[in-house]
Parts: sequence; C-alpha cells; structure tokens
Amino acid sequence: MNGVALPLEDAQYLLGIDAAVRVTPAFRLGTENLDVTAYVKPIPGGRKHRLEPVRMVLDETMKRYARQDAVASDSWLGPRLHAALRLSRREAGCRDVWRYLGLWAADYVRWRWAAEPDASESNSSVGVERFVGPDSKQALARLWWMTELFRHGSDYSTAALALTNQDIINNFFRAAAAHHRPTALAFISVLPQSDDGERLPDGRSANALSRAVNAAASTLLLDSLAVDEPLDAAERRHWEALREDHDVRNFFDELPEGPDDPPVPQESLDTMITLLTELLAEAPIRGRTKN
Repeated sequence: MNGVALPLEDAQYLLGIDAAVRVTPAFRLGTENLDVTAYVKPIPGGRKHRLEPVRMVLDETMKRYARQDAVASDSWLGPRLHAALRLSRREAGCRDVWRYLGLWAADYVRWRWAAEPDASESNSSVGVERFVGPDSKQALARLWWMTELFRHGSDYSTAALALTNQDIINNFFRAAAAHHRPTALAFISVLPQSDDGERLPDGRSANALSRAVNAAASTLLLDSLAVDEPLDAAERRHWEALREDHDVRNFFDELPEGPDDPPVPQESLDTMITLLTELLAEAPIRGRTKN
C-alpha cells in the first residue's frame, strides 16, 4: 500500500508546492494516508508516462535487499530507475515531477530512509525532504540524476559504481563540476576501488577529492581544460520513445542501456584523470599519514 491516492497508468506527474505542505508526520511515518489528487497538474506538452515499470523496479529492489541493506540498493536501483522512467532532462529538472513520484512511491521512500527499528519513536519518521525535497535529497531524484550525470553514454556501469559511495552522492554530486562529464568519470576512476572493482568503499577519499575538485573548479575552466562532446538530443528523443518496448524484468540481473550519447573524448578524460590523481595525492585525508 502506497498510502497516497495517485494514478498508476499514464501519470501526469506534476504536483505543486501546495501538495508538499500536506505531507504530515503521520504520513511520513506510514500511519496515515494522504489524498493529493486535487493538486495534480497537467504536464506541459501533454507527455504522459506509465509508472507500472517503475513500480516493478521499486518492488524488486525491496525484494532483493533486506531493510538493513537498503543503502546498498542505490547502486542496483539507480540505472534501472533511469531506464524505466524515461524522462527528458527538462522534465527531470521540474520539482513538481519529483513531488508526485515521492508521494506515489511513499512505500519505497519509507523503506529506504526509515530509521533503524530501535530508534526512538520521535525520530522514526522519514524526513519530508525525502518525499518532496530538492534533487540532492529527494529519494528518487537523487538516484535519477546521479545516474544521468555519471553514465557514460549508454553505459550505466559507471553510474552504478558511483552510487556505491554515499559520500559521492552527498557531496560531489551537488557540485557544478559533477555536470562536466570528463570530471565526473575521472572522479570515480581515480578513487580506490574494492578488489572486485564493483565498489568505491573509501568515503574519506571521496570527500577529500570532492573538496579539492571544488576548490580547483573555482579557478579552472573545466570545459576549456577538457572539452566534452555535447549530448545527442536526437538520440535522447529516440531513447525516450522506446519506453513502451523496454521490459524492466529483462534487466533485473544485467544493466539496461541508456541514451547513446557520444563518448567522452579520451584525451579529455585522460586530462582530468591526471589532474584529479594529483589533487587526490595532495588532498588532506583524515587518517592518512603523508610520507
């Protein structure tokens, strides 16, 4: 039970700020239902989206991961949510879209962000920002945008890797530099990886590098230093149009494909890897002793 009355098929997606103020502590806790259908607004241009594939992906996430491992689910869910929810960047930049989805998927939001079972009752409800907050906080927007910024064209593996580290999500993701593809891809390339190459477990290194990159970006013009190819608008529209042919169940055990944008120029990626390697080597990392 979602605990909120919103349509599943052909969703209009938009909920204004008036709906957000109705999100009560009891709803966040899961003890009260919420009806915000009166606040649903038509999406500009009339484009509609089916939410049944998204529901399948969310349900599979909660089935695959135990509640205590909910944090680890971000890496699995991010690319699959992005592929199931074929938004344009313009649509994804609209806060009303995520307000709708945060309330519609309230069961997932509570599962992902609920306090531990032994937490005090006063602290056990999910923060309102996880339902209707900004992109860096809202439960689904943060995964969608992390995937969008860290994918390498149609390859979601780089995004899945970035989503294994909560410090990247909580810090570097919020920086303007994360929107520069050569920098984003270099960032995850230079961080220490797990032995199997599937995780970035060192949060201290991620935080230190994020601070160093932000400082460097204030004096460097990243677009000039490492030129990137523009995203392919025609390919994006083609990818969005294929949503009816995308069966999310075929990609529970393998990654789907994203929009087939041009790859980051190798020279630009090498430039940023060299720069970020130097920044990480000099960055003050708590607990690291310099020779």
